Amino acid sequence: MNLHSLKKLVLASALLWSAPSWSLHIMLDPGHGGVDTGAVHGAAREADLVLKVAQRLKALLEKDEQFKVTLTRAQDRNISLPARVKMAEDAKVDLFVSLHANAASDQRAKGVEFFFQNNLPPDEESLFLASQENQMILNSKELHDISGGDELSKKGDIAAIVEDLHRQNRMASSLRLTQTLTHVWNNDANASQATIKQAPFYVISKTSMPSVLIEIGFLTNPREAKKLLTTDYQADLAQKIYSALLSYKEKMDNHTAKTLN
Repeated sequence: MNLHSLKKLVLASALLWSAPSWSLHIMLDPGHGGVDTGAVHGAAREADLVLKVAQRLKALLEKDEQFKVTLTRAQDRNISLPARVKMAEDAKVDLFVSLHANAASDQRAKGVEFFFQNNLPPDEESLFLASQENQMILNSKELHDISGGDELSKKGDIAAIVEDLHRQNRMASSLRLTQTLTHVWNNDANASQATIKQAPFYVISKTSMPSVLIEIGFLTNPREAKKLLTTDYQADLAQKIYSALLSYKEKMDNHTAKTLN
């Protein structure tokens, strides 16, 4: 078998592996927790808000047999970034969805932002946001434990090809998920503006499965913070994310079927 044929075979296997037609296992990751409150503005605490949205989203997913769902935390407790990634890897989940709330020096900043990891250089604002999130919990011991020393020089050509194809497929699937999320938001005339960005957030850079980090709104925007504190708006956010996940699964199932024909 030549190298080109091998790549085609491995790509088909990667697509089949990443887009199951059975229940899609999703890990919801409410950011921060415990002593790490995340962004705080007035009565709004990031750690509390994202946990409430995650719990509502979990309830929706649990009612649908097409999904299986796990939370990185179900209460107000601190979990390090490497530990969150390890939980996703150990559970062999199909999707990783991390929830956060934003803050900015300009109170006019508003809207929902969807982040995924790719090979493009991030803008300075996104890079700064990622660096703030990343350095809150990381420590060198956990970084060493989770990295595991994956030097390509120690791997054979086939292993390197498999790893590269999985990475490309993960990035493409992550982009497809963020596009689906944005489509749901843009189809609602009353929804906050939604944008797709990319930045090297630790949890979406280190996970091996498709992933997205969602900033559900700006706590520093008075009107947006007021909405985020209401149960109705939290339920609406959860419903929108659920609708996007449902649409994403349908697209991935159809894509896999076409690829294997």
